[in-house]
Amino acid sequence: MAITTTQNITNLQEKVIGAARMTLKDDVLAIKDSFWIERGQAGMDDTFNTPKLPGVTAFGLSEGVDMVSETLVDSNVAVSATEVGASVWLTKKMLRTVNSADFMRRAGKAIGSGINVKEEQDFATLIDGFGNVVGLDGASATWGNVGAGLAQLRNNTEPVNEVMMRDVSIITSPYGWHDLSQLLFPTGSGESHAPNTATPPSVAERAFRRFLPVGDYFGSPVKVSTNLVASTNDIRSGILYKEAGLIYEFMPVDMEVDDSDKSMRALEMIMVVDYGFGEITDGFGREFDHDNTAPTS
Repeated sequence: MAITTTQNITNLQEKVIGAARMTLKDDVLAIKDSFWIERGQAGMDDTFNTPKLPGVTAFGLSEGVDMVSETLVDSNVAVSATEVGASVWLTKKMLRTVNSADFMRRAGKAIGSGINVKEEQDFATLIDGFGNVVGLDGASATWGNVGAGLAQLRNNTEPVNEVMMRDVSIITSPYGWHDLSQLLFPTGSGESHAPNTATPPSVAERAFRRFLPVGDYFGSPVKVSTNLVASTNDIRSGILYKEAGLIYEFMPVDMEVDDSDKSMRALEMIMVVDYGFGEITDGFGREFDHDNTAPTS
C-alpha cells in the first residue's frame, strides 16, 4: 500500500499535523493534564514498568544496640500501551470544490478532537475507579464535598504532603461547576448561600479569570470536563493528586495520508496514537459523586 507520509507531502506539517496537534494541546484536557504523564523514548518497550515502594518505619534507638533493618520490597505497576486511531475519506472531487488547504486543516482538527475525546474518556475511568468517595449521587456538588476530599488526601494512610498538594486537581462537569459557583455567585436569589453575605469582587476575579469557568480552591485548580463517567443523572467527578494514575504515551500522535486506493478517487487521512493508563496509588484520589442535572437558572 502506498502510504504518503509527512516527509514527502509539501506543507502537510503546517496544514494538517500542526492543526491537529494544536487541537490536542488546546482542547479540553482537564483529565489528562491532571495525571502523571510518561512519554516513551526510542528503545523503550510498549509496556512501562514503575516501582511502587512501601513506607519505611523509623524507630527510637538505644546506644550500643543495633537497629532493626527492614527489607524494602517494591511492587511493580505495569502500564501497557495500545493503539487508538481515527480516519476520514476526502474525495478528490470534493477537494476541488473547496479551499483544499483550509479544508484539510479543519479535517486535521476534527480528527485530533476525536482522538482527544477518546483519551479523556479513557482516563476518566481512572477517576471512576477510586475506592474512596466524597459527595453523594442525587445531591448537588458542594464546596464541603471538595474540602472533605482535600482533607482526606492529606490525612489518609498514603498521605499527600503539603508540597504534593500543589499538584492536586479538582475535576467536575459543567453542571457540577454551576452548582459550585452558585454557592458563591447565585443567580436570581438576591443573596449568597455560603456565606450569607456579599462576595468580595476579588473572589469573582480569581474564580472566573480564565476561559471556561475554572478557578482555584485553596490553591487546587478546579477544572471542567464533559468527558467524565456518567451514571444515569449523576457524574463521577474527582479530586486527585497527579500520581494517583499514570498515562504512558508510548508513541505520540502521528498523521498519515493514504492515496493508494485509486478506484475510490479519494485521500484517506489517518491519525494514530499509542498510549496506556493505569492506577498507581488509590489513596491519592477521591471519586466525587454528585448529580449532573441541567440547570434552569
